[in-house]
Amino acid sequence: MERVNSKILVFGEYGVLHNGMALTIPFSKFSGGLCYPEKGEENAMAVLSNKGIREFFKYILENNTDETFKLNVNELSRELDKGLFFRSDIPQGFGLGSSGALVAAVFLRYLEKAGDFKDDMKHLTMDHIQNLKSYLGALEGHFHGKSSGIDPLSIIINEPLLLKANKEIEKVEIPPYKENGKNVLFLLNTGMSRNSETLIKKFHKAYENDDFQKKLETKLIKYANAGITDFLKGDTKNFYITLDKLVRFQLDEMHYLIPEKYQSIVKQGLDTKEYYLKICGAGGGGFMIGFTENWEKTQELLKDEELEVFYRF
Repeated sequence: MERVNSKILVFGEYGVLHNGMALTIPFSKFSGGLCYPEKGEENAMAVLSNKGIREFFKYILENNTDETFKLNVNELSRELDKGLFFRSDIPQGFGLGSSGALVAAVFLRYLEKAGDFKDDMKHLTMDHIQNLKSYLGALEGHFHGKSSGIDPLSIIINEPLLLKANKEIEKVEIPPYKENGKNVLFLLNTGMSRNSETLIKKFHKAYENDDFQKKLETKLIKYANAGITDFLKGDTKNFYITLDKLVRFQLDEMHYLIPEKYQSIVKQGLDTKEYYLKICGAGGGGFMIGFTENWEKTQELLKDEELEVFYRF
């Protein structure tokens, strides 16, 4: 059965829920796919995954009302009875789209008009993308309570995607990868899984404050949008200036989304200007995303942390 890659939301966490821009890129190191358990293999994990998909199946039955993207629930039910599960090495609760990957895998396998959809994928219209994003967001709501739909959408399309402030979505070219590029995007593994739904609720609680609402619109979204624009243009000078502002805002105004242990590490980056570390996805643990022009120095400063390069330019 078809496997799907994980994804990284490079910019746009939380702001994307309030008319901000977002940029996602595929991350092929981790992937997942629907399959049946082999004899004696992964039995406990397969059973647990099968149970989770059954709960998702009930949600689909109650919410799958869109005729454009109708799923074959009878086939899904039959295959669940045969032991279907989601074999995945995408870490759960780490911000790489583990739930989005499951939604994408189920959608691609059980969409009744899959042939038509794959033809449409060759020349996706804006209306089609918008409808698909909304539908996938409704499905992923089973896992997060509220979802923009950008994770499963970007996983299905499997190319860099830009979600604009006016909700238009387009495939974009990112700066060409260079094996020895000076500019490094990396992941820092906090080793702590988190519950996205709980964190999103905390954010929405903070958003009830008028002062924070204003700051979100005039600062967080402004900085994230500028960071995306600078990155896509390859304007590294302004890119790092913008990153400094964005990371400072997260540390000052959204510190509850940064594990306490890592708040001092984020501050160290701001003080030294050697690296910039921000939340990935919902934050609260999982992976954090780092940016640096001096990878060697950054590795020295973060020698006790698990780091991994995912893009260089």
